[in-house]
Amino acid sequence: MTVLAKDFQENDFKVMQRSSGVSESVKAYLDQKVEEILAHRSVNHPFLAWYGENALSKEQEKQLYLETNAYFKYLPFYVANISTITRDEAVLREVLHNSTDELGTQKSHSDMFAQFLNMLNITSEDIEAYEPLESSVALNEGIKEIYNSLPLERALGALFADETQSAAMCSCYNEGLKNQGYDARTRHFWELHIEAEIGHSNAIYNILGPYVTDDEGRESFESGIAHYLQLMEKFWDNVELRVKDTAAACA
Repeated sequence: MTVLAKDFQENDFKVMQRSSGVSESVKAYLDQKVEEILAHRSVNHPFLAWYGENALSKEQEKQLYLETNAYFKYLPFYVANISTITRDEAVLREVLHNSTDELGTQKSHSDMFAQFLNMLNITSEDIEAYEPLESSVALNEGIKEIYNSLPLERALGALFADETQSAAMCSCYNEGLKNQGYDARTRHFWELHIEAEIGHSNAIYNILGPYVTDDEGRESFESGIAHYLQLMEKFWDNVELRVKDTAAACA
């Protein structure tokens, strides 16, 4: 599926839905932000469109998903950092719910992703030996910093961008894997996360009202969105270069 702004407003998924208690002015503002996030180049990166239409070699596939692993692996820990910069129980509840949802009760999403990698014949030894790109390391460090630093509005903007773009990004991964010929069982991680990330985005949406009612709060909120998307754009720029350079080297 292609993720559209309307999918966050109303859907039949068994995930968190948007609250009707959000004021009309805040709703209009946040709806606009969702549109802007989904239209950003980091979310509609040329590489993601290319991946949906071009076959990857096994080595290219390994490069793509090991970089993805470097990005994904510690996100729940970074999100939990927000709990150290707030005394708002509504924010605390949602960031902890977000992190615990990623951790699961017996199997974490990181464990599920490792299983997915194994389905692609990417081993634990491959994961341990891999050195991610500097831009992937910078993405991790940037996310960790923004979720652990005031103002809170900036951290919430980054988190809102994170969860909103993730739904669209998971859809792109899923389409790429379809193009590679992988079955639904192999793609389950991504299809699950399309819905899960819409729910996570909505959960954050529901607690943003007090933080985006005035110009000062919105300015900080938007700076967090911009910072996160800039880091993601650099991540994809360099993943594209590495994957395509791998093809050239093997030609």
